[in-house]
Amino acid sequence: MTQNEISSGTLFWDEAQEAELRKVLPATLVFDMVFDGKRLVHLAVEWEKRELFIGEPLMKGSPGTELIITPSTEKGSTIIGKFSGPSENTIIRKRLSHNEHKQRFLKWYAREDELYRRLFPTTKAFTLEIAGQQIIGHNPDFEKRHLVIGEALRAFSPGDNLLIHWSDDASTPTLMISREDQPSSIARDAMTSLRSLVTRLISRPLSEFNDGEVKGLILMLDENKNLWERLMALREENQKLKEQIATLESVFEQFSKNSFFACKKDFEDWVASHMNVFEKGIRVIHRDYSVNLPGGQSRRIDLLCQDRKGLLVAVEVVFDPTKDDIDNTLKLLGVLKRNIESLGSELTLGKLKATAIRGMLITNREKSDLVEHCLQNGVKLAVVSSGCVIDVLE
Repeated sequence: MTQNEISSGTLFWDEAQEAELRKVLPATLVFDMVFDGKRLVHLAVEWEKRELFIGEPLMKGSPGTELIITPSTEKGSTIIGKFSGPSENTIIRKRLSHNEHKQRFLKWYAREDELYRRLFPTTKAFTLEIAGQQIIGHNPDFEKRHLVIGEALRAFSPGDNLLIHWSDDASTPTLMISREDQPSSIARDAMTSLRSLVTRLISRPLSEFNDGEVKGLILMLDENKNLWERLMALREENQKLKEQIATLESVFEQFSKNSFFACKKDFEDWVASHMNVFEKGIRVIHRDYSVNLPGGQSRRIDLLCQDRKGLLVAVEVVFDPTKDDIDNTLKLLGVLKRNIESLGSELTLGKLKATAIRGMLITNREKSDLVEHCLQNGVKLAVVSSGCVIDVLE
């Protein structure tokens, strides 16, 4: 693949390759192609120009990537196309959705499985670099089709065009995620033509201009004045909108700080009576259940629950969390996981043995490192804002 083919979405070849392509490409006027799991219909080869327009799927490649085209085993005029090459040559372009930005992960569709498997050919540890910040990368979950990023994804905004690829310069495997700026080629071409026209006009002596050209030049200057006035008006309107947005953000921040819960007990009572909001089918077994930690220390579990599959869930309710509160909560959940058999035996008076337990942390404030800590420790996080807005992350 060349850069020109990727930019235009068109496959080009020379005379020496034509014989091979005629063996693969159908002789029909139009045909279909399945390209990396996506079906493209009504493609047509321009044999005189030696080109085949494929479109957006071809633009996902990178210079040097090999393209394999094979006849389909199915009946009809369908052919198969796919990229083949090392993962470091794979580039993924995607638009960040509002849900991905909110949940702090990137998601893809079933038709893109092969593309992402080519990007992640192994499950080795790697570093994730976003906006100059490097964090530990999490291996993708191909069953759920998502790649957990964490709080670093907030460096982008919903609707941003992202560019995902491996770094060529890093000494260790580093996955780069950056914002891709896509300037409008149409606007750029129009501006180039306009500048060229103006350059030709002003390079001529004034005496050589006829009446029509002078009138045309005056109209151009008048139109330029109108465009400049519209630009200034848009800038003023944009500034006013920024001020309004800043005011709304300030009001929202003040509103979110005015929580409906005066203390942890009120917050915990509300959570205990609304557990079905955080997870369907979950039920509370014990409140303030006391457990003995290694070393003889005793600690209470705020809410000991059971989900709809029968699995134990240790729920910790943290009100106005501090760093110590979060660390102690995650430490408790880690101890419970390591001592699940004794806990299960204690709950059933020795009749049954539990094999697994998972943790859930419910808080009324979202801290900067809270999401990252919960993701790294496999703990489900729920943030309650003013008793009405609930953000569940897992």
